[in-house]
Amino acid sequence: MGKQAVAKAYVLSDGEIIEESTLERYAIKQGESRALPSDRFGGAYGELGLVEPLYNLEALAQLLEINPYHYRAVKTKARDTAGLGWYLEAKTNNPSEQQREIAMQFLENPNPYKTLTDINNNVMVDYDSIGNGYYEVIRAEDGTLVGLEHIPAHTVRVHQDMNRYCQIRGAKKVWFKRFGFEDDVDYMTGEIAPAGSIPAERRATEIIHVHNYTSRSDYYGLPDILPALSAIISDRERAEYNISFFENHAVPAYVVTVTGAELDEQTKQLIRRYFQQDIKKNRHSTLVVTAQKPQGDFSDTPIEIKFQALSVETKEASFRMLRADNRDEILSAHGVPPYRAGIVVEGSLGGSTARESTEIYKQSVIEPRQDMLENVMNRLLLIGLGVTDWRFRFKDIDTKDTQAKIEELRFLFEVGAYSPNMILRELGRDPIDDPNLDRHFIFGQPLDASQEETNAILNSLKQLHAKLIDIATKEGGKHV
Repeated sequence: MGKQAVAKAYVLSDGEIIEESTLERYAIKQGESRALPSDRFGGAYGELGLVEPLYNLEALAQLLEINPYHYRAVKTKARDTAGLGWYLEAKTNNPSEQQREIAMQFLENPNPYKTLTDINNNVMVDYDSIGNGYYEVIRAEDGTLVGLEHIPAHTVRVHQDMNRYCQIRGAKKVWFKRFGFEDDVDYMTGEIAPAGSIPAERRATEIIHVHNYTSRSDYYGLPDILPALSAIISDRERAEYNISFFENHAVPAYVVTVTGAELDEQTKQLIRRYFQQDIKKNRHSTLVVTAQKPQGDFSDTPIEIKFQALSVETKEASFRMLRADNRDEILSAHGVPPYRAGIVVEGSLGGSTARESTEIYKQSVIEPRQDMLENVMNRLLLIGLGVTDWRFRFKDIDTKDTQAKIEELRFLFEVGAYSPNMILRELGRDPIDDPNLDRHFIFGQPLDASQEETNAILNSLKQLHAKLIDIATKEGGKHV
């Protein structure tokens, strides 16, 4: 006896019927093509001596475009790292104001079209989406640093000697050299020559490369999102399935299984009429369905027709749970608290719990990134400008109220750890041009000062006290 014929279809909420074979066309099959965008460098790796990255950088860059949680986490980390402002902090008791002017002139005007915050933010977006970030450093003919630019990381590859970098955009190809590399590099050919031997108009500019360390490569970094790549793909497939199916059909309400017969057009018409017309007129109406055996089937096996209600709510809830799981996995890989990325999780606690989460996020995620960029600014750029008395600092995420911050600074001042001008810089304000305010004090008494100097210092402190009260009042603090 041959295998029984089994036909299956779905009755939709609007009364239409869709066969299982049609539904399957919208399901995502294992083994479907998941082709990644092509690598713009193609076969140039061997020809140019470049090192191929562990992953397709173009594909990593495109992940930002297909997942909102990944996009928001990357943007949030970039903003919290480099987008809250910056300032210069004195490294000595009597820092050179001339050095400060040199540093500020460069840092406030690094580019005709972008601010330093814009450049740092773009580098960090690349760093957290691709694992690599690139600064282009521009010098005048005499070697003075005159400009800074961001280079999109997915367009750059590292040479095997780690002293050269190549960028390809469309049909154009440009070479750069590592910041501090003494020899000249021809920006058109990538050839190395002794310093000063290549005309200025042909010399390659320099690159500072920051990367998220991985033990698998000495040349490139990897982004934090990689362990959660399956969550991004899963969320994408969920969205594609829903869009493909629900744009073309309604929500399934019943599954119809016919055993031992064919689901012919006449039977479909009977089912369609019952759900679209009869059931609306009389909810207790009866559906009588007739079916015929397939041609050539003379067995005595009875024909069986089953209707089974589907729980649409359960399926939709499962999709919502899947999306929530994917979201949590993506944010966990980034180390970003949900509310920090603009996501409100039902039942989550706020208040002190939110502040504690932000403090953990600040210390474990943001501060290491700020240290990395501050190192670039201080050890490379400011030293290159001849600035040794000042250091570049990013402003931190505010996890405390203004009053608590002032109380902390007051304590540091009283024990001699901070001078008055250091307090002003900590608050993001310009220091007062008075040498007495660069002194340190122990419980209000200046160190190593005569009575005359003490009186002058106390007058200066009164001015500072009035200024601090004004700051606290404007920012919502309470003066006691």
